[in-house]
Amino acid sequence: MLSSKEKKRLVIDYSSTVNRFTVLDAYPLPNIEDLVNKVAQDKYYSSIDLRQAYHQVPLLPEERHFTTVDAAGRLYQYKRLPFGVTNGVSAFQRTIDAFINTHRLRKVYAYLDDLTVTGATLEEHASNLKLLLDAASSCNMTLNESKSQLRVRTLDMLGYRVSFQKVKPDPQRLQPLLDLPPPRTPKKLKRVSGMFSYYAKWIPRF
Repeated sequence: MLSSKEKKRLVIDYSSTVNRFTVLDAYPLPNIEDLVNKVAQDKYYSSIDLRQAYHQVPLLPEERHFTTVDAAGRLYQYKRLPFGVTNGVSAFQRTIDAFINTHRLRKVYAYLDDLTVTGATLEEHASNLKLLLDAASSCNMTLNESKSQLRVRTLDMLGYRVSFQKVKPDPQRLQPLLDLPPPRTPKKLKRVSGMFSYYAKWIPRF
């Protein structure tokens, strides 16, 4: 059941329609560890969240009919990228990367709808942030201010806590692992071992 603060979202199953005939797009997502290590080279950060990010990417008019759905006896088409299509993730990442390159944005790192702006000094950071915000405004991009952070020295991003020349696991992500009870069956031991192997390089720091 939805709480009073939760919003309803339209969910469409394209698995038996357009997704069945879509050629997979191999456009890669950024490597998360590479991304956070680049961010950690600077001292000041802002994290910008895009509101309903997919829906900010327009579809070509000749491709809109592929998203057609039947609702209450009427047909509807998306004018913007919908959730649930096979290549939605890769199409969105490509669009954001092109946006950064086209506007020659400096020290702006994108992982899907999370944009991180950095700067070695507060002045450089402010300049880089202004360039991003001006470019976003020129493209009518809508930002989610409630989920954005501006001018911070420590940033939680993509499962990590990042500060100048320091990268650690996000404590909120790590806490469930620390709270796990001792495994008492081979199956649970295997599961816990796999989780600890991922965090093994961080254990000496804690």
